[in-house]
Amino acid sequence: MKRSLWTNALLLAVVAALGLIVYFRPKSGAPVEYALSALKPAEARSLRIEREGAPAIALERRQDAWFLVAPLAARADEFAVERLLAIVQAKAAYRFPATDLARFDLERPQARLVVEGQSFAFGIVSEVAREQYVLTGDAVYAVNPRYGMALPATAAAMVSRRLFAPGEAPVRIETKELAVAQRDGRWIVTPAEEGLSQDDLNRWVDDWRLASALRVEPHTKGKAQAEIRISLKESGTLSLAVLSREPELVLLRPDEKLQYHFSAATAKRLLSPPGAGARSAPAGKK
Repeated sequence: MKRSLWTNALLLAVVAALGLIVYFRPKSGAPVEYALSALKPAEARSLRIEREGAPAIALERRQDAWFLVAPLAARADEFAVERLLAIVQAKAAYRFPATDLARFDLERPQARLVVEGQSFAFGIVSEVAREQYVLTGDAVYAVNPRYGMALPATAAAMVSRRLFAPGEAPVRIETKELAVAQRDGRWIVTPAEEGLSQDDLNRWVDDWRLASALRVEPHTKGKAQAEIRISLKESGTLSLAVLSREPELVLLRPDEKLQYHFSAATAKRLLSPPGAGARSAPAGKK
């Protein structure tokens, strides 16, 4: 009798152990994901975009900022760089051996992105699965097409549209008509104008400091119609050339050899005197 009880207890223990193993074992139906890279975005210091028939676009990180170094020199759009770097964190549900590349349109890739020496070649987009085939290392991965869509068609598309770099803080803005300068923590306008508040001046200076262009292009030609002198907190003085006022405002930064194209609405805010919008607004709608 005792032997039977011991046998039953042993069987129950075995069944319980098997149950725990089955419960904690990874489900065989769980989707498998394949990482394309072991790199981390923060580790990247160099990027290169190659398209057949076009000059290669090269970028490098200096301290905490990205810059284009070829085919032109400029500050890079940080958001555009982040979109490019997302490929190193991409994961794919399907992975294929890097053989018979023609069926993936990867014998002569449409484009290639090189991050810290690791190459990502972009092939055809599957119309059925809506996935793009990417060759890296010794395998082809099927990934979301957004990674390929992040590749710029031209170097100009990677240029920052901000007129001033993050570390450039205007402390004096001088046009032909007026000058606004910071003095003892306050903004002073010359010639003096009654009715202007510090809020009016702060808004006007912020419009300049945060000005973002519709597009940025290398300067090729254009005669300056006027000059705007900007004194920066820690970077000396900068002269901007006004190349055009209508139908859009075009400002040239000679130090960068780039011209910034602004919308008519932005042009009005930048070129109008501080507080002009508030003074011209109907009563009760300031």
